[in-house]
Amino acid sequence: MNLRNKRGAEVGIDLTPLVDVVFMLLLFFMVTTSFNVSTSLKLHLPTSHSSAKEQQIKEVKIQIDAYDQLYVQDEKVSPDQLRERILNVSKGDPNMRVVIQADANSRHKSLVLVLDTLRQLGMGKVGIATVPPGQQH
Repeated sequence: MNLRNKRGAEVGIDLTPLVDVVFMLLLFFMVTTSFNVSTSLKLHLPTSHSSAKEQQIKEVKIQIDAYDQLYVQDEKVSPDQLRERILNVSKGDPNMRVVIQADANSRHKSLVLVLDTLRQLGMGKVGIATVPPGQQH
């Protein structure tokens, strides 16, 4: 490949536009990136003897233990009661987040039952809780 023009001078490639585009992309990504900064304080809150208002539930927690027992919000339910209990807790809101905590030794059948029930209810915000390697819950 000959990069010489007719006069014999070498022809060079101008990299300035390429560098400009790269810097513009870098600037764009720096501006549009958001960082999650979460801080938590360990507080010892005072106790109160008066009853508090019922706390609004932000997520439905479904647990499956090693013996395939189902729990919704830490309350044991049978497979027949699962649908009704989820509807009661979520108040029929299909946009409520659902977290499934299944024991590693539970059968696949139980998890499929829960996922199928959630799909029938139209609940799409479903997550399965896991533990990072090396940590035991």
